[in-house]
Amino acid sequence: MKKFAVVVITALLLSSQPASAAPKSIAATEITQVAPIAEHEGVTLTNQGITIFSNSEKKVLVTSLDFLGAEKWKLAIAGASDQIAMAATSDKEGNIWLAGLTSAVSVNETQNATSNPVNVDGVVVEQVPALRNELNCVTLWKISSAGALISTYSESATAPMLITAISYSNSGISIVGDRGAGTVLIDATLSGKFSTTKAIGTAKSSFTSIVRNSDGSAQIYGASSETLGGKKLVGVRDGILAKVNKSGALTSVVRSSANRATRSWQSGTSSYFLVGDVKVSGKNESAFTKFNSSFAPTWTLRLPSQGPQGAQLAAIGANGTHYALFNSTSSIPGVTGWKPNTATPIVIRFDSKGVITQALKSPQVKSATAMGYISGVGLIVISQSGIFKG
Repeated sequence: MKKFAVVVITALLLSSQPASAAPKSIAATEITQVAPIAEHEGVTLTNQGITIFSNSEKKVLVTSLDFLGAEKWKLAIAGASDQIAMAATSDKEGNIWLAGLTSAVSVNETQNATSNPVNVDGVVVEQVPALRNELNCVTLWKISSAGALISTYSESATAPMLITAISYSNSGISIVGDRGAGTVLIDATLSGKFSTTKAIGTAKSSFTSIVRNSDGSAQIYGASSETLGGKKLVGVRDGILAKVNKSGALTSVVRSSANRATRSWQSGTSSYFLVGDVKVSGKNESAFTKFNSSFAPTWTLRLPSQGPQGAQLAAIGANGTHYALFNSTSSIPGVTGWKPNTATPIVIRFDSKGVITQALKSPQVKSATAMGYISGVGLIVISQSGIFKG
């Protein structure tokens, strides 16, 4: 009788559980090219449109476009004797923030000779071309949504650096860069006061993505082959998720690793969705992982991929969804009509549980520079080959 009761209770419990049907297959469809686009070094997306920037001789050229590729305004920034922009972001008002390097103002000798020299041989002195000034000042340019240069802020002269990422919050701007000896973090207030540069690791660490929080702290993502925050190396190179406080000090480090693996996180969102590279035992993959705020994974997926480092983008979609762009090299489980012969770009959309719900064939998307979901517009992908809509 007891055995019968156990069987009946178990059957009732099982019948009350929701059925977990296998996800339906989806068909891969072509992404739509909206318009061509000029060659550019970087881009940022806002609800108002697309802003690209490029560098020419002693100028930074900034162009704003609508989502159909029509030009709204153009601005040439030519304040310093030499300057270069490297990264861009936007604020909640739609202002554009560019981060780059400028040369320090040089001091010219003003003392005049007391006598005129006599040129007895009539020698003609050729003009010596001016040397390029050293780009040793980190500079922020604030540009209005209408295309007016509002402010220019520069820190005091320092060593040149390669700026790899920038992030805005209502408390300021955070900039990540590389000075050859390792990653550095620089913060600035919205009124242009720069913090002291903070070093993070050595040349064995690199960070390519940052998300700044309203209290001035930030999450940074990248890779490292050294001990960071007390966490030792596991693979050949580990992917790194790290938190820094508002003073720039590491407070938490999580390593994504495996024995003999080379890993790196390439792109991350404010919702803790990350896309990165995994290379182990001659196999190349892209990893897609949704973390919680404590850096614990809630779901993850790895798919075969190949391509230049950094050929991956992540973006937040609507209703808890996320988008990822990567170079796929094989069929994708649950996606029909997709079996590339060579590494080919594709955009996939995940629902809140990590199930693929859309796949956009993107072979025309060459050298993608930005991706974002705009409410009322949809998914926008920017590359050197054009503007695309999903």
